[in-house]
Amino acid sequence: MGKELNEVRRKAVSQLTGLVSHDAILKKEGAIRVLEIGAGFGANFAYMQRKVKYWNVDPNAEFDDGFRKNMEKYPNVEMENWIHEYAEDMRGVPDGHFDVVLITYVLCSVTEMEKALAECRRVLSKGGRLVFLEHVAHPEGTWGFFVQTLLNPMWSFSFCGCHVNRRPERLLKAAGFDQIELTQVHVSIPTVLSRQVYGSAVVVKA
Repeated sequence: MGKELNEVRRKAVSQLTGLVSHDAILKKEGAIRVLEIGAGFGANFAYMQRKVKYWNVDPNAEFDDGFRKNMEKYPNVEMENWIHEYAEDMRGVPDGHFDVVLITYVLCSVTEMEKALAECRRVLSKGGRLVFLEHVAHPEGTWGFFVQTLLNPMWSFSFCGCHVNRRPERLLKAAGFDQIELTQVHVSIPTVLSRQVYGSAVVVKA
């Protein structure tokens, strides 16, 4: 199970490979600037196989020590800023500053997905890319969706506001993203989390 989840994460984060920065200096260095939302202890660092100028937005200060200790293992990732804010209101993050916004298993627990996605778009440069991995709802009318709907109130209460029956992939176009690419996978874990989606979406117009 762990290997399967790690492989899905690797495929999602590997979308950073080959991207070109909008910043002329970073482009010359072969680097990109990435804002990650809700990095936790930095599980995605292991899959960043390139030079990254890195920002983290996470309201949970209790992750700080473990996050920084883990980051020391990855010299290709250079911390530029850590901001203790929520995804729905990243007022400390400048407009149009990033080549990539990276979110993995985050939209399940934000208070308002629409506001969080709007903020992601705001901070991306023209041509910038939202890279994401989320567990999502099963199709309506299926056994999986029934289980998710039944368990969601208890699950959300028990696991820090995590909702298991959301469909964030349906909100990307309305949030102003284009060139949306989605890959659906089914992971061998409990039904409530087994349907997952990873992909990317691009800011075409600044």
